[in-house]
Amino acid sequence: MADEINVLGLKEIQSTLNKLPARLGEKVVRAALRAGAQVIRKDAQARAPVLKKPKYGRKPGTVKKAITIRRSKRDKFGVYLTVKGLSAKQIKAFKGGKASKSAAYNPDDPWYWHFLEFGTANMPAHPFLRPAFEAQKFAALRKFEEYAKRRIVREAEKLAREQGSKAA
Repeated sequence: MADEINVLGLKEIQSTLNKLPARLGEKVVRAALRAGAQVIRKDAQARAPVLKKPKYGRKPGTVKKAITIRRSKRDKFGVYLTVKGLSAKQIKAFKGGKASKSAAYNPDDPWYWHFLEFGTANMPAHPFLRPAFEAQKFAALRKFEEYAKRRIVREAEKLAREQGSKAA
C-alpha cells in the first residue's frame, strides 16, 4: 500500500504566492516604512526646539508642526522624514500675490530649520532629527516588522479570496 497525499488547491496557492510580492511592494512595504518613520517623527517633534514667545516673524511650534513623513519621488518604496516648508502657493498668498519665492518673515514658514539642526557661525546646533533617529531606530525597525507581519497576512488572505472568487 503506497502512501498518497492529494492536495487540492495547490495551483491556486502557488498562483497567490506568485502575485503576492508585487502587492506587498506597493502597499505593505511603503506603509510599514511609514509606520516605522512615525516613531522617529514623534521623537523628533518632542526634541524640536520651540520659541518661548514669537519674535522676528517666527511663532512657537512652527518647526515642530512641519516635521513630516513624505514619499520619495526617486525610490519606489522610499519614505523620508523632513521638515516641510511652505508651498509656492502659500508663500505667494503671504506675499500678497507677489511672485517672489522669499517669505522670510512668514511666521508659518520653517525655512530656518536647518540652522537649528546644524547650527551657524553665530548659533550652536540644537539637533532634533539626528538624535531622534539614533534614539528610535531600533523601535522603528520593530514597528516596521510588526506592521509588515500583520499586513502580509492580511494581503495574502485578501489575494486568496480574490483568487477563489475568480475560480468560481
